Amino acid sequence: MAEASHAAPRIIHFADHTGQAITDHITRAALAHPLITTVSDTIVTDLITFPDPDLCVGAEVMHRVSGKRQSLYATRGVLLASGGLGGIYEHSTNPAGFNALGSSVGLAKRANAKTKDLEYVQFHPTALCLPREARFLLTEALRGEGAILRDATGRAFAKDFHPDGELAPRDVVARGVYHESQKGSSDKEHNVYLDITHRDADWLRTRFPSINAHLRSKQLNITKDMLPVIPAAHYTCGGIETDLDGRTSLAGLYSAGEAARTGLHGGNRLASTSLLEGLVYGAAVAEHVGSSEESEYISNKIRTIVDSPTLHRLSQDEAWWNSRAERYYVNGEAKATRLAAMELLAKLRRIMWNHVGLVRTPSGLQKAMDGLEAIRGEATFMFEQSPTVETAGLRDAAHAGKAVAQAAHANRVSAGTHYIVEDNTTDIANSHYGNDVDSDESSSDDDEEVIVMAAYGR
Repeated sequence: MAEASHAAPRIIHFADHTGQAITDHITRAALAHPLITTVSDTIVTDLITFPDPDLCVGAEVMHRVSGKRQSLYATRGVLLASGGLGGIYEHSTNPAGFNALGSSVGLAKRANAKTKDLEYVQFHPTALCLPREARFLLTEALRGEGAILRDATGRAFAKDFHPDGELAPRDVVARGVYHESQKGSSDKEHNVYLDITHRDADWLRTRFPSINAHLRSKQLNITKDMLPVIPAAHYTCGGIETDLDGRTSLAGLYSAGEAARTGLHGGNRLASTSLLEGLVYGAAVAEHVGSSEESEYISNKIRTIVDSPTLHRLSQDEAWWNSRAERYYVNGEAKATRLAAMELLAKLRRIMWNHVGLVRTPSGLQKAMDGLEAIRGEATFMFEQSPTVETAGLRDAAHAGKAVAQAAHANRVSAGTHYIVEDNTTDIANSHYGNDVDSDESSSDDDEEVIVMAAYGR
């Protein structure tokens, strides 16, 4: 199958849910492997770099339900494969939950591991746009199979922006969709649709069973209806900087998958190529950790630290944390803080969408950095006072968001997914889906409610 910017049809797929099929298979294999121990219902809150700040010896984790903390030590090293940061944007194709909130970047930043190319956040051109609903990915494969982008009058507009039309590079298509979305006569009038009704109805239902089922649940028909779409944050091309073995700037810490900045995708990832960073670099890390002399040296150094009495202080900290967690969770004192964290996350997402989105300006990015720094300080305080999944996620999102804004502000050259224009440019930089570029308010109260409630998959 052909997809955008690919020179030839070369995509192998499993209906329209290839990722799910691969994930399910690998998960079953991991759960059945005798040398793999899984720790369920648990999130990572920080990397352990004590007593040597230049060496990662493990991770601090927290149970989602009880709030209890535990320090896990890893004598062979720690691998961060905790996904990207698409969830810190108001519109995102990433599933609701903790891992899309930039936890990998947040963990790396707090441990002083280097990140790179964070300004290159890819926006998918076609996410289903329904009021009071989380955004749903309408796969690139639809356009690969002939779907047409149309405005509200039915006019096909994709070739206004590129000769390849719907199969142009993603950043071009996304900005084209973004531009057309501004032409509605009011904030409530949608102006961009994806149309594949010209294909055979039975074939469509067979080729895209998951999308067909989702659309039917929303009273839409893939064989008859034009589908309302907007761009949405989709994939993080940058991340934690690694070498070819997955090593980071912090000894004992490795990274793979979307969490890593491998350089494979450059500034504009091709469709259906995310497996490169997961499978290729996952295998590279395993080979390095299992066979290299350098890895053995680091492993012996970590083992010496883990077996030493210097970690007694961390045990004391853990006991203090767990007593605090018990008080908050058992007595219900964390409920108000949870709600406040979710509301602050909604504000953070609006800032990212309005100022660090598809089209960026220097002044908008500066405003974003100021606002995100204020949120980061408040989020850190909230997490220290009330350690919950919500406050942990907010803290990570604030660290990640500010890092993306800083990287974008420092790079004044538009390339790939990073598109920056001068202030007061009278083009598609002027507004963001009906929002004033200087406003951090949600486009509607209804949308804000959905954003808050979807923040952690609730």
